[in-house]
Amino acid sequence: MNQNIVTETSKNIRALARVSLQGKWKLAVIATAVYMIALMVPATILDIIFGGEDGVSLLSGLYTFLVTAPFTVGYSIFCLNLFRRKECEVAQVFYGFEKFFKVIGLYIVMCVFIGLWIIAPIIAALITQKKIFFLLILPLGIPAIIAAYRYSQSFLIMADHPEYGIMQCISESKRIMIGNKLKFFCMEFSFIGWAILAAIPTGILSTIFTFAAPSLKSMGSLIGSIAYFWLMPYMCLAGVAFYELANGNLLPGVIEASPMSFDGETSKLSEVPYNTEGEVHTTEETREN
Repeated sequence: MNQNIVTETSKNIRALARVSLQGKWKLAVIATAVYMIALMVPATILDIIFGGEDGVSLLSGLYTFLVTAPFTVGYSIFCLNLFRRKECEVAQVFYGFEKFFKVIGLYIVMCVFIGLWIIAPIIAALITQKKIFFLLILPLGIPAIIAAYRYSQSFLIMADHPEYGIMQCISESKRIMIGNKLKFFCMEFSFIGWAILAAIPTGILSTIFTFAAPSLKSMGSLIGSIAYFWLMPYMCLAGVAFYELANGNLLPGVIEASPMSFDGETSKLSEVPYNTEGEVHTTEETREN
């Protein structure tokens, strides 16, 4: 397969996400709300019932571990269909459970591969008692972050290609991210302003609920996370746009989109392949038009 280096600016990628959300914001917000509520409410209930003095239950941690990956794959399926202007519905958030064991297996393999970058020097330090290995623990946090970006497309790949095996998804993510990790980081970092604003009510309400009862911390976080019902689909659709560009599914073309008040940017791009009707244009087709 040809290797595609993403050259679009973060601003252009965000604009692609906004165009795909035009007329679909309500559906996207509802799907995101279902996704976040399904993740957080049962865990909160388990904390309330079984949580100790610190308000944290082992069962809630187990629940979160078992459902995070399936819900993430399901939400990725929803976002892929939304971006590609295919039929999408809120129920797709639950589609990841159709491949439950494969999805959990992918999640575990990703965690192991990423965690090894940090665990290896810790084990070496404990065995040898050499200070050099303790000094490596902090710097190796950086390779762990790089590894996380290397495997960042795995869930999207499984959502896009459910027939792929676990290692095939891992390998394909590694291939896609060659030369694209920094660009993906910059694209995600470009949301930092919105993320900070959305996190303010989350932090405030979480603190208030924690003082009232430690077991209600998750409930406070959920109520305070309402802003993420709008931010998360925006970020996820930008991630899908990046995935399509890195895969070569979006070819050079032209997009015309009306300005949106979501972040005050004008969504008129050159050198971007998706138009408002969701058609993909090749370079030759664009020149002919």
